[in-house]
Amino acid sequence: MTDATKKTDPLAADFAALKDQATRPGDDLMARVLADADVEQAAFLAPQALVREPARGRFWAMIGGWPSMAGLATAGIAGVWIGMAQPAMLVAGSEALLYGDTGVLDAFDTGLGLSGLEGGL
Repeated sequence: MTDATKKTDPLAADFAALKDQATRPGDDLMARVLADADVEQAAFLAPQALVREPARGRFWAMIGGWPSMAGLATAGIAGVWIGMAQPAMLVAGSEALLYGDTGVLDAFDTGLGLSGLEGGL
C-alpha cells in the first residue's frame, strides 16, 4: 500500500535545480537599460521652454476644458428637460405648496416638516 499523504511532485526536482541557478541579466541588456536611463535623465534636466497661453486659453483652462464644458452642457440640458417635463410627484408637491393643499403634502411628509406649511406660502 502507498501512503496518499506522501505524493511526489514530478516537477519538484526541476524547480529545485532552477532555483539553485543564479540568474543575472546579460551585460548587453544592462548597457541598453542604462543608456535608456541616461536619455530619460537628460530630458528631465534640460530646461523646459516656457509656453505662454493666449488670453482666451486661461478661462478655458480655469473651467477645466472640454470635460467640464460637457458636464455643464449635460446639466443644462437635464435642467431644461426636468423643467419642461416635470415628474408627477414634483407637480403635486409644487401645486400643494403654491395653492395650500396640505392633504397632498401629508403623503410626501418625510420628516422634513412639510406638513407644517398649512395655509400655503
